[in-house]
Amino acid sequence: MKIEARIEQHGAQGPDPWDDDRGICLPLDHVICRDVDGTPHTVGEFVWPWTAYTAHRQKFYLHFFYWKQTKGRAVKGTLVVSPEREARIRELQFLMTRLIYYGNENAPITLDVKLRTLHHAARFAEARSCMVRDVLTQTTLLDACGASLPDTYVAKWMGWLTFLGQIEPETQLGFTLATPKQWKDLERRVKEFRNDFRQHAPLPTRIYAALINNLAAELDDIEAHKPRLLAALREAIVEHRQAKAAQNRICIGPALVEKHGLAAYLGRRGFTGPRPLMDMASAIGEIFLMCKLQIHVFSGMRNSEARHLPYHCMSPERGLHGRKHCLIAGATTKFNNGRRLRTKWVTTERDGFRAIRLAQEFAAAIYEDRGVMPSKADDLKDEHPLFPSVEYLPWMQRQVSPERRIAAIKGYLGGASDSLLSRLCPAIEKEDIAELEEIDPFRAWCEEPEFGIGRPWPLTTHQLRRSLAVYANASGLVRLSSLRRQLQHITREMTLYYGRGSTFCKNFIEDDPKGYNKHVAVEWQDGAEEAEVLAFVRDVLHSKEQMFGGAGNYYDRQRERGEVMAREEVARQMKAGLLAYREGPLGGCTRPGVCETRKGLNLIDTVCATDGCKHLIGKHSKIVQTIRLKRAAMAHITPGSVTAAMEREELEALERVEREWRPQEGLAAAPTGDGHA
Repeated sequence: MKIEARIEQHGAQGPDPWDDDRGICLPLDHVICRDVDGTPHTVGEFVWPWTAYTAHRQKFYLHFFYWKQTKGRAVKGTLVVSPEREARIRELQFLMTRLIYYGNENAPITLDVKLRTLHHAARFAEARSCMVRDVLTQTTLLDACGASLPDTYVAKWMGWLTFLGQIEPETQLGFTLATPKQWKDLERRVKEFRNDFRQHAPLPTRIYAALINNLAAELDDIEAHKPRLLAALREAIVEHRQAKAAQNRICIGPALVEKHGLAAYLGRRGFTGPRPLMDMASAIGEIFLMCKLQIHVFSGMRNSEARHLPYHCMSPERGLHGRKHCLIAGATTKFNNGRRLRTKWVTTERDGFRAIRLAQEFAAAIYEDRGVMPSKADDLKDEHPLFPSVEYLPWMQRQVSPERRIAAIKGYLGGASDSLLSRLCPAIEKEDIAELEEIDPFRAWCEEPEFGIGRPWPLTTHQLRRSLAVYANASGLVRLSSLRRQLQHITREMTLYYGRGSTFCKNFIEDDPKGYNKHVAVEWQDGAEEAEVLAFVRDVLHSKEQMFGGAGNYYDRQRERGEVMAREEVARQMKAGLLAYREGPLGGCTRPGVCETRKGLNLIDTVCATDGCKHLIGKHSKIVQTIRLKRAAMAHITPGSVTAAMEREELEALERVEREWRPQEGLAAAPTGDGHA
């Protein structure tokens, strides 16, 4: 029987199928991968080029030199490998082929991490003058190897052992895996590592506000100089190519900078080197970086998602109420085994779309030089990123092959100048650390050198994503499921994790004395107390329907005993903060204060019902109506998308709860009109 490799191929030619009738071990001449152009590579090679199987054709290699880390690049030149080391390499290659042909589909980065886990096992075996197979078949060595691993690799090691224990020992693996005795200890280490793992820090409100304002000021400055910058860029491209074709000495930079009056602009940004054309390229790269940061701030995208946005990514939609929705159309590969799935993020016209339009104008100059017109077609738009690399400019030392897909700029802030970071974020002050301690009081912020008072804030793109989650949660104006879709999280638990600490963070609306009284939240809060009392009396005390959940069962028993509270008592308890009530699609919630599980104005998340929340008042008529509406909404969602998977998961959970809440024989169900949507 022929077995296909379980990898996403992204339109490239995949590995050859394996005929398991030929035995367990793949022959060294078996084609395990191919380049983008189709060039085959065999199992016997010490480096497997995996670029063709990445979502964006990024250079990617799986290397087997376990004694020398060369992550991300092939080892060039002649390398003499001893017979003992080559034997261990073949063992690692054998295990990787098991994973590729018999395991679940893995993204390239996941394969790389799992291979690096095997590197540790190979080094452990080499230190004891044995083979990797000895480690896997002898319990003493297996436990010792697990104990020697760094904490970051323990979970992947456990994944390897679980996988190898599931495949057929005789026909697929060739040996019987030993039974580890220290499995509980490995589980303990994984749990402790996850509990101690430091999340990306949210930006304190002072620094967050300064970053947003400074980014806006930078974009203002860029737009003011845009005509001169674009004119100089296009003129430089033409004159450089003409001078190079005529084999003349190229010295056009100083004259162009002076002609277009860009000396002051470049000087403010520290671009005053001896090569003005290189400075101009750096300035364009910085413009792309600031536009990308603006998109991060006003969308919550991951770094790779923003970096690889297509040139045509603005997707405005007009709602039924006539209001325009600004959506950014891109793709995500996170939690999709490296597969690219189309998705959208909400942004604003004034901020998100502004940055996209600005980036498009500078990207267009680069595409014009290459004779390329970015396509809007779904099957071609990913070929043309919004942020093309400035290395395509003709005077850059590193020339990019025109046959390859156009590459995007480098994504991280590591290449950002100190001048740029100092312009965007102020230095850390004592009040910023105090605010971080309120959000996460169990983290020793003062002991982390990067957060020292007086130091520049260590900005990363993922902090912007975390900050959006924290402050959106804290506002109470964003539903958890909406935030989950915006952040493109597969599970609701991940969204809760990102928003952890939002209960204790600063109220940025109330702390704005001028804007607070104009905000709709003030009117909402002023009328909330009376509305809660009225809703509680109507939906709980006067309800004719059986109630479920912790609070629902409690008030049902009170009603059976004739101990129904008076309206005055309800008002007194709510005023004292002992009771609260908020309606939702499943019934209501009686939890006073802010809830870390449920987020939003009038909505209860599915977890309230599935986890048996003690504050929940659930009604069968409500959940039936919610299921019907959710099924109708799912008919308009693209099948196979991340959103479809999220909605399907929530629907199945609701259906399980509905079966539990169905009225028992002899108990009358409430009429449909009793549930207030």
